[in-house]
Amino acid sequence: MQSILQILAINVKEGTAKKSGQPYRIPEAQCVLKNDDGTVAAVGVLVIPKQLEESAKLGEYTGTFALEAGTFGENQGRIVARLVGLTPLPPGYFKNPRPAAVPPLG
Repeated sequence: MQSILQILAINVKEGTAKKSGQPYRIPEAQCVLKNDDGTVAAVGVLVIPKQLEESAKLGEYTGTFALEAGTFGENQGRIVARLVGLTPLPPGYFKNPRPAAVPPLG
């Protein structure tokens, strides 16, 4: 499943887990989820997985998501979307006119 998103800022939560005593580091992106025409659909926070930390920069992307069962915290046992890919959108993506959908004949 894919969505268009804009990363506005990246913040990192760091600390020590209470139960295990192990250090943790969680990069989170402040994001705008956009409709196909560039209008705002939602605003929120998205966890950036370790394999995407280097490629996640400020900008607009097509984000690819996979569904999985949460394994800890408030999402434990819930089906959640996890970011698995980021493809940068070309500059001016929303400035170029898009053809309108053509209704079916008949």
